[in-house]
Amino acid sequence: MCLVQDNDMMSKTGKGAVTVNRTEYKNQHAKEHYDRINFSLPVGEKERIRHVASELRMSVNEYLYALICDDLASGESKFGKKKQGFNEEQRRMLEKWHVPNKYYEMIEDLSYTKDEGYFIYLKEGFINDVTGSRNIHCEKTSEVRRIIGKTHKK
Repeated sequence: MCLVQDNDMMSKTGKGAVTVNRTEYKNQHAKEHYDRINFSLPVGEKERIRHVASELRMSVNEYLYALICDDLASGESKFGKKKQGFNEEQRRMLEKWHVPNKYYEMIEDLSYTKDEGYFIYLKEGFINDVTGSRNIHCEKTSEVRRIIGKTHKK
């Protein structure tokens, strides 16, 4: 038990002392001073997050809050901006590679390097039957067109 001066949480004893259940007091304080967000993660992700937070000597809550604050630091979400489609260079690449428009919604990111070729990364929920994954790597544009055609929702 602890002594408090909060009228909502008080119970009087015969001697005029004020006592309250510590758990009730902590719950009431949290309710008044913090918002709560619950979300679900795929199995195994919680432990990965806990491990990274631990390495940074942070609680999971501190770590997630820091990530969110960093994302919103400029006043708008950097993550949201990143997910708003392709930049001009990427759009030109898709057109040059002759990738049909119907596949654009499936593509998360793409790149090209002279040494390594063409890379396409599919959004979560899509898979390519040729590669068996969300990643497509080709050396020729003709391969890109052929392989992207084997992409669909999981």
